[in-house]
Amino acid sequence: MLTIFFLLKASYALALSLENVSLSTEANYLVCSWELKDIPIEKLDETLHHGIPVRLQFEIIIEKIRRFWWDETLLHHLVLREIYYDAVKNVYNVQFVGISSAPRAFSSLEEALNVAACAQNLPLLPANLIEPGAFYRLKIKATIIQRISPNLPSRVLRIIFKGGKIESDWKIIRFRFSN
Repeated sequence: MLTIFFLLKASYALALSLENVSLSTEANYLVCSWELKDIPIEKLDETLHHGIPVRLQFEIIIEKIRRFWWDETLLHHLVLREIYYDAVKNVYNVQFVGISSAPRAFSSLEEALNVAACAQNLPLLPANLIEPGAFYRLKIKATIIQRISPNLPSRVLRIIFKGGKIESDWKIIRFRFSN
């Protein structure tokens, strides 16, 4: 019985959680904000110092709930952010994948994670695509993935993140849009 408890406790320690998820409208867009918590910073730092970049992936789905029929998917979007460590400059770089700006450099991993793991008012959909009075479902899932290149000894380094990734549970919010 003690072994089962230990295994459950160890697996729980590597579970991410999405908190403070909120929806609102801004400039005629439906926007979303969130914070990613329970990140294993020590394991992440060890991975980054081994030269392995880490990708934070946020999967976002918005569905229109329909009675007596399948729900209609309005949005299925991935928000990607990569963190890598530059040993020469001794900085952590955060790259917003899909945005053509230069990576942002931070002196500590905590600062880099504050930027990479949180979103403030991320535009999702134009508000005119949402019917007033209809019910919708927002689903968000976070995943931290090791980006192993073929040249690295991945069998050894996969021990840091079992399976190469850590996931959160789906955070599901049911909402109704009104003018």
